[in-house]
Amino acid sequence: MKIAYGTYATPMMPLEESLRMMANIGYEGAEMAISPKHIMPESFASSQRSQLKKVLEELNFVVPGFLVLGGALSGDEDAHRKRLSLIRQVIELAKDIGAKPVISTGSGGNTAGWDAQKNSLVHALEDYAKIASEEGAIIAVEPHVHAMVDRSERALWLMKTIDNPCIRLHFDIVHLFLAREPIRETVQKLVPYTAHTHITDAKIADSGFEFVLLGTGELDCAEYMRAMKDAGWDDFITIEVSAMVWSKEGYDPIAAAKLSYKTISYAFEAAGVTRG
Repeated sequence: MKIAYGTYATPMMPLEESLRMMANIGYEGAEMAISPKHIMPESFASSQRSQLKKVLEELNFVVPGFLVLGGALSGDEDAHRKRLSLIRQVIELAKDIGAKPVISTGSGGNTAGWDAQKNSLVHALEDYAKIASEEGAIIAVEPHVHAMVDRSERALWLMKTIDNPCIRLHFDIVHLFLAREPIRETVQKLVPYTAHTHITDAKIADSGFEFVLLGTGELDCAEYMRAMKDAGWDDFITIEVSAMVWSKEGYDPIAAAKLSYKTISYAFEAAGVTRG
């Protein structure tokens, strides 16, 4: 396995600077965040794409995925069309920089709306699947706390109902941890459908939860890594830093990246996971 870091954690840094920072720490790849605070394909010029491709090649960096903020189930037909257009643009960006087009999206909606809207989500994702099939891409749907798909049971139903190799999962263990699901059991169930990963950390309290930097919360990273190894995962583990963390005053993006790397490296070692 290899370790990647998400540019979602570094909106306050120029992209090239953040990539070089990651490489200096020891990361082997970078997930690209797509948002107005990060980069947007429509305003990311051809010259910028060429430079980004050059930097990735120089650093020998892989892009395991593109994080597109927002959900697949949009509020109305116009919003849905705009979202599909954005997905096409991100796929084009991926190809322009020499990256595999694995595009991560949330499900949208909220947990209470599952029964009423799950079939609408399937229909929406079928539109995404058409684009992915045409473009040789994968759309990875993330189970996320409070979203319509917020637990493994729903994620599995979605994968089995759609039954399309272009629609996979973006699996961040923290959201299932927050749903009180056992790590090993959850990993075994979801890895067969997973195209992209995140690992984030959190603290749980009676009043709710808080996302925190990896290694400062309650998630057992070593147990997670052992489970991923035993489940046969051999691709990237990508670290995400939540906006709940990076939006706080005093946030240090370099210190965050270093601590995250130290934590996941220790988890790799503790779990007997080989890098590479």
